[in-house]
Amino acid sequence: MITLISVALALDVDTFTTGATTGDPTAFTRLGSQATGEGGDWDAGLVMDYADAPLSEQLPAGRAPVIDALATANLLGGYSFGGLRLDGTLPLHFGAETDGAYAVTGDARLGAQLVVPGVRPLALGLTVILPTGANARYVGGPPRLVTLVRWGHEFGRVGVLAVGGAVLSLPEDSPGLTSGAGPVIGAGAGYRVNDALSAMFELSAQGEWGFTSVPVEATLSGRMRLPDGVWASAGAAAGLGNGIGASRWRAIAGIGYSGRTRKVLVPTAEQIAGDPTADQDDDSILNGADRCPDQAETVDGVQDEDGCPEFDGDGDGVPFARDVCPTQPILPEQDPRYSDGCPHVAELAGDHVAVTETILFREGRTELLASADPLLQAVRDQMLAHPEIQLFLIEGHANADGPDDYNLRLSDARAFSVMRWLVDHGVDRTRLISKGYGEAVPLAEDGTPDALVVNRRVEFRVVHVEEIPADARHVEIPADVR
Repeated sequence: MITLISVALALDVDTFTTGATTGDPTAFTRLGSQATGEGGDWDAGLVMDYADAPLSEQLPAGRAPVIDALATANLLGGYSFGGLRLDGTLPLHFGAETDGAYAVTGDARLGAQLVVPGVRPLALGLTVILPTGANARYVGGPPRLVTLVRWGHEFGRVGVLAVGGAVLSLPEDSPGLTSGAGPVIGAGAGYRVNDALSAMFELSAQGEWGFTSVPVEATLSGRMRLPDGVWASAGAAAGLGNGIGASRWRAIAGIGYSGRTRKVLVPTAEQIAGDPTADQDDDSILNGADRCPDQAETVDGVQDEDGCPEFDGDGDGVPFARDVCPTQPILPEQDPRYSDGCPHVAELAGDHVAVTETILFREGRTELLASADPLLQAVRDQMLAHPEIQLFLIEGHANADGPDDYNLRLSDARAFSVMRWLVDHGVDRTRLISKGYGEAVPLAEDGTPDALVVNRRVEFRVVHVEEIPADARHVEIPADVR
């Protein structure tokens, strides 16, 4: 708030400085971060801010806004060389005055930040503010130089940041205002919900017009970065002083993309022992308790406390990448090469449908027992789920208990009975053939303890037309039915 505004004076009321030009979710919206990222990291984004009454005059009758509202689109980008980061911001202003609305460019900012060697929580920043703004709209000042010192630290999930510095510009005087030097100060505290989401509160002040007009604002914001690099931020601020640019209230929203270079450094045993608060792989398990300090834990309900990624937590041979049921092992009859990781009584496994139970018939007959229905329904579901497979061969097998010719006829009739059940329950008859093999293809040799049980079975195999056995059976439509 000022007593007189000179039109001749170059005045920039855009005091919103987007300190967080990086997508780091722990960076503060106004104050930024002391980190400079890994070499090769880059960022691009757009941050919008809306300020209510950022410039007012104090008249005898009270406060009168000179600028009722100022909306700004901050185009930003940055690149990291490791310990050195370069960034830039170009503001585009959309304002409203008593004589109407307008759209103009603001003063561009080019900055650099250098981590102090050996003191990683401390960084030095230098920003050049170029006079590219529209002076007549109060969004253009003289060339300025901003020097900053940033110090930050994390205490577990809580991070703090302190900023101090000064704005230097060419001297310029007007009634009530003097330019030349001003303070830059700020402090913030944030809470890291997880590695992708943080919330923070910050106080910031940047006095570009001496020490008598210092706009102070309090900002509450949140930042989020998705695994693919997209990041977003949102927040609100309120002016706490009468300095130029201290709005009555402010709304902030941003979106961008981060291209990150990830370097995995394996600490020595001495480093791990000497720094019990370090978390090298950012999985929230400190190095001292992390069995795999250079590999992030996979939070999946399986040994989440050891700090190591589980590639097959339930030990069923199906890797986590495609295991739909990571805590439930598949059944022994299922093939882990084809399974989705969940236990199924029937599952397509390469060239056959694997079943985990025996299809039961009445003794010496082809009639299916009711207990076979759930298993056959599962087989039918697999066939219907894979219409790309044109032909299934249903094989009937018998054990060596009984005459050979009887076992052959019984196994053939039972295979045909299963085929009829599948057709009756929705499987296209042209996709099914059946054949009995009797006791010719045993799984276990005669005389072994399990031979009588495991050799009496029905199997479902994927075949091609040229592989159809000569005596295979089909479900035929009677000649008098069309």
